[in-house]
Amino acid sequence: MTEKQPNTEFNSSKLVLFVYRWRKAFLYTALAASVLSVIFSSSYFIDPLYRSTVIMYPASSNSVSKALLNDNPGAKQDILEFGEDAQTEQMLQILNSNKIREKIIERFNLLSHYGIDSSSRYRNLRLNRKYESCISYKRTEYMAVKISVLDKDPQMAADISNTIAALLDSVKK
Repeated sequence: MTEKQPNTEFNSSKLVLFVYRWRKAFLYTALAASVLSVIFSSSYFIDPLYRSTVIMYPASSNSVSKALLNDNPGAKQDILEFGEDAQTEQMLQILNSNKIREKIIERFNLLSHYGIDSSSRYRNLRLNRKYESCISYKRTEYMAVKISVLDKDPQMAADISNTIAALLDSVKK
């Protein structure tokens, strides 16, 4: 009784023969894929978007209590100062508020800029979805807040991100 041992050697001749037999199909598929990718990636189908980013750090609040009431004059922490984490969260809450959203939408006329029909029944829903997909706020690993704006016009993206940063200060006060 002889048992058949499995052939563990790699034989690539069948693979080469297979590729050679189907070479025309592979060539036509590659050509068609490259032509279609050029067509669909052109500016006719995909609008290029520009990103504008503003990174803001929360300002530390100094109070008189550190200078007058502190027993340890070499202490680095103020008694009444909140942590950076709380200040960063406060910035994110203000940035996500409706007050900032409404001022940006009104100031830059985003309804017409995004091409949303003002007589449409769901214009506010479409506008808010577009706003959320193009404007985002996120906390960075260094306790800063990153404001990121995507737009077809690079100047518009920069103006929106800078205006949001300026509005944060005025809304906070």
